[in-house]
Amino acid sequence: MKKIITTIVLALCLILFLIVFIDVVEPQKKEGGKEFVYSIPEIKYNLKSVGNLDKRMQDIVNATSRGLVELNSNNEIEPSLSESVEVKDDGLEYDFKLREDIYWSDGSKITPLDIATFFREILTEEEEENIPALLNVYGAKTYRGGTGSFLKDVGISYGENNIVFRLNSKDDKFIEELTMPQYRIRKNVLLWEDINNNYSSLIYSGNYTIAGMSLSEIDLEKNDYINLNIVNNIKVIIDEGEEVAMAAFEIGDRDIVINPPKSQLDRLNNEERLINLKANKAMYLAFNPKDDRLQLEGRKEIYRLFNEAFENYQLDNSLYVELAEGSYFRTDKEDLSKLQARKVMSVGEGEWKKPEVIHLIAEESSENKEICEYLVKWFENNSDIYLIYDLVNLSDLENIDKENYYDMALISGSLTLSDEVSIYNDIIKFLDSSNKEEFMNLKTEGERIESFLKIEDELFNNYKILPIMFYNDNIAVNNKFRNINLDGNGNIDFSKIENDKD
Repeated sequence: MKKIITTIVLALCLILFLIVFIDVVEPQKKEGGKEFVYSIPEIKYNLKSVGNLDKRMQDIVNATSRGLVELNSNNEIEPSLSESVEVKDDGLEYDFKLREDIYWSDGSKITPLDIATFFREILTEEEEENIPALLNVYGAKTYRGGTGSFLKDVGISYGENNIVFRLNSKDDKFIEELTMPQYRIRKNVLLWEDINNNYSSLIYSGNYTIAGMSLSEIDLEKNDYINLNIVNNIKVIIDEGEEVAMAAFEIGDRDIVINPPKSQLDRLNNEERLINLKANKAMYLAFNPKDDRLQLEGRKEIYRLFNEAFENYQLDNSLYVELAEGSYFRTDKEDLSKLQARKVMSVGEGEWKKPEVIHLIAEESSENKEICEYLVKWFENNSDIYLIYDLVNLSDLENIDKENYYDMALISGSLTLSDEVSIYNDIIKFLDSSNKEEFMNLKTEGERIESFLKIEDELFNNYKILPIMFYNDNIAVNNKFRNINLDGNGNIDFSKIENDKD
């Protein structure tokens, strides 16, 4: 009997020990919100020329650097390192007053001299096409060419708490252009050419510092001298493709995925794990200026058919695209009189000789392939015209003005006209020679808007290049964070992301 009792007691002791042991060694969950994880397709170590980087690598620059002004998710200009700006002399002079509480990551104050030094550095180190606003500063082009003194001959000056820019010509978009990532204030720009070996020796003006880099990830830590309620750590990890990133997101290893697969958008939206934003990108239909098969009435009818096809496409992809409805820019959709006039012009079909086949081209991408396949089926089911298409590489599309084998092209690009990938550059390629040369050398946002307004009615009324749709940005989000958005330039706004438990 004693043996039985002893056995039972030992068994109970063993069970209690195991229970205590299991309780002690059970893995502890990380405290939510301390680390924010997202993916990028690749890591680049040369961050000197920011304007040449893709959006996700620009995110790293934006997280670690602040601008004089920044563009929020509603496309509103907000002060950042500056607290105000005074525009003088009929738009030729911009006087930025700096905040008192702006510090580098080592605790030293960011001074007007620091900011002037940064602009001197990028004036010579950044690619010319990426800094049109800066090149419009008095004396900037000459200095970039190797002549003169920055201090004496360039229209950038500073006082105790301000920095002043003097322009050659009026540019109403000057302040907005300064919100772009390439104008984020950095120290020792040349060292950013090899950021992997220099990140630990740099100091940063942004909300985060680079704490570590490897072949597969970048670790960011909150700047101790930034007084914001934001997440403490950001981990950027390489994922080869959106499908891989999405798989990691679903098991909780990623907190956001930028533009997840289109097939997942409705599900994520229903689960309230999707943020849908208006992107700064559009698609247009450009008719071949050398093609005389499609006269005005023919181009009008083809455009009507394309619009009808995309109306149906948008019904199933409302989170992905928005119809342009005759507007070249999203803001134009507020001009109801213009849109109504264009809608009236597009109604009705005059006499024209319909071709049996029309030939569409677009840049090679999985997105354009899916759209073109949809259009082929739609034309087959809803018209007596047979549509064929070719996907061409970017270099071929850039030289498309020399070709005459196609009838129309789908072109897409950024609606920020000063961007290197701006839709303005693509539109110019499709103009006839009398217009093209006049507009090709324009670089600033203001100049390009002014030039486009001169030709907009001609482009539409003669059915040369016509708006089709605007794209949306989508962000798959982990619900433990809030205020996750892209800014007006399409970059993640790290300055507002908060832990949902804070």
